[in-house]
This record gives sequence, structure tokens and C-alpha cells, in this order.
Amino acid sequence: MIRIAVFEFRKIFRSRLLAVMLVLLSLLNLYRIRGEYEKQTAREECYRVGSARVYDEVSGTWDTAKIRYVTEEYEKASAQVAAGDYSTEPNQPGTHTGFVFGDMGLFGEIRSSMERLWHYGENMQALTQQAADNAAFYAEKGNTYQARLNEKIARTYQNRSVPGYYRTDGLTQYLHYDFSALLILLLMIPMLCPLFAAEHEAEMHSLLRLTQNARLLARAKLTAGAWAVGAVCALFFAEDFAAFAVLWHIRGLAQPVYALPEYAQSPLSCSIGVLLLLHAAIRLLGFAALGSFCAAVSAFCKRELLPFCLGSALVLLLVLADTFLPSPVNPVTLLSGAQSIRSFSVVRIGDTPVSAFLLPLTAGAAALILPAAAVEMRCRREI
Repeated sequence: MIRIAVFEFRKIFRSRLLAVMLVLLSLLNLYRIRGEYEKQTAREECYRVGSARVYDEVSGTWDTAKIRYVTEEYEKASAQVAAGDYSTEPNQPGTHTGFVFGDMGLFGEIRSSMERLWHYGENMQALTQQAADNAAFYAEKGNTYQARLNEKIARTYQNRSVPGYYRTDGLTQYLHYDFSALLILLLMIPMLCPLFAAEHEAEMHSLLRLTQNARLLARAKLTAGAWAVGAVCALFFAEDFAAFAVLWHIRGLAQPVYALPEYAQSPLSCSIGVLLLLHAAIRLLGFAALGSFCAAVSAFCKRELLPFCLGSALVLLLVLADTFLPSPVNPVTLLSGAQSIRSFSVVRIGDTPVSAFLLPLTAGAAALILPAAAVEMRCRREI
């Protein structure tokens, strides 16, 4: 079956339309990332260079010299602004960003982030103690669910601390970036819609049913389709991260995930690097589920045009869902990756609190398996 799957995989990427779309959309993705960077950092070049240099100097494990440096530079710039001792011309001598106002804003932002991270462990220790006290109280009162919920909170947030400071705005932008998801969806239409329908339209299906490996053909096609989706996703995921890493000078992937402002309440305690892998894996599951649906549509159609139309309609529905539906019921949540694991959220099942992010993952796995099973059953009946 593997040899058949390899042949089908090569056949998918032999399409000139797919090759042209892959190159053009890849370039469009890089252009969009560059545009996002320029929009988020719409300042003079001297500010960009200077702020990057400052971030490199103060990043790393906690160091009293770095903290003192940030505090002194902020107070110095603030005093100059308060006294009116500054110029609005760029590249002012004695400044890091070219502007006194720029220095004040930059060091003020760094100081605020450092304070949040420095006190994070203390705040979580207080939260853990409060949850433990609540668990004991509810257990005494016989409220099993609330006791288990607070025990879960205490276990989740215990022994947390942030070992250092790194710039995180680039990582935040990367985790929010989802334009490449639309491009992958557009590529899945010419990849998967002809997977089965092309053979029906060319009247090759009746001949293939008579071959020795006919029973393996459906499974080989589904395997090749899964490989194709994985290859395209890997290309765009790698392109996204490489572009963001270069433009935003991403560092600190060994930091705990809760060092990111939006993930301060996350139930995960892994590193940021592991979070990025989970982010990619969740997105890949979502795309695989949609790919399974597209392959099923192709298997049940005898003309290529109908799967193309239905696939395009699916992309449109997902775009509309992303615009109008709330996150808990939004199918694009899986394509957005780590959105579902940013905060602590549970679903009550009897007297047991279950992490809410497990539900979309379970739904995604079911959406992947069921259409594929339907395709194989249909193909077996035809043989």
C-alpha cells in the first residue's frame, strides 16, 4: 500500500495548477507577514534598531544589573520629558532609540513586563493557597465538584515562576497570525477535490476496480492526501515561524509558556518551544479533519466540478464562522492552534472537571476519522 500511496502523493503534486498556487501563495504569505511587521512596528529605523539592541542587552535570566539598568534609563528619560529637556528631531545623541520619548516608552514597557514576570510566582503561590483552602472547605461541606475543581486549580498553578525576561511581542504576533490558514485551505481544494472524482470523470474507476490492489486503493489515496496536507502545512508553518523569528528577533523559547502575557493563566506548564509544537499539532489536526471531509466529498462525486464548488463553499463558511461565531463553537478554533489553551477552563462531567481544550481536540479527531471511514466503506461496496 505504501508504494501506491507514494505514487498517489506524487500525482497530487504533479498538477501545474497546484505548483503555481503553492509558489504564489507562499510569496503572498511572506509579503503579508512583512506587512504585519511594518504595521506593528511603524516607527523610524533608528527606533527599530535601538530597541532591538536594548532587548538583546536586557534579555536573559534575572540579573540585578539589568534590572537596575532598565530602571535608571526609564527614570532618566522620564526626568528629561518632565523637564522639557528633549528635542523632536530624530537620532538625538545620548538616546537608545533616537528619541527621548522613545526611550521613555521602551524602558517603561520593559520595566512593566519585568515587574509582572518577577511577581508572577508570588501571585500564583497566593492563588494556589487560596484554591487549596477552597478545596478543603468544599470537601468539608460535601461539595465534591467544587472540591475537585479547586484541587485541579491548585495542582495546575503550583510551583510556578519565571526564570528570566525575554521580549515576547513577536511570539504573541506569531501565535495570533492565521492568514496562512486561509492559504492552506485554498491549496487543499486543488489537492484533494480531484482525489477520487477525477477517476470517475475519466472513467478509470471501473478499470481500477478490477486490479489486484483495488481494495488498498482507497486507503492509499487517503494516506497520500494526508501526506499532502501535512507537507503543505509543514511548509507554511516553517515559513511563518522563520519569518517571524527573523523580523521580531524571537528569543527565549525555553521560557515557561506562562511568561507570555496571554498565557499567564494557561493550564500548561511546558516551555514556549513546546507550546509552538502543540500549536502546530493542533492546527495540523484541524486541517487533516477538513482534508478528510474534502476527500469524502470527492469520493461521493463523479465530476470534479462539484467537489471544487463544495470545497470553495466550505472555505467561505469557515471565513464567515471565524467572523461571526464565538470561540467555543467556532470550527476555526482548531485552525488557530493554541487559542483553546490560553486560559484555565473546564467542563463539568458529573462531579469531575475536565479541561475544556480536550473537547475541540476530541471533535477534531472524530471529524478526521469518520469521513475517512465513510470513504473506505463506499469504496469497498463498489468493488
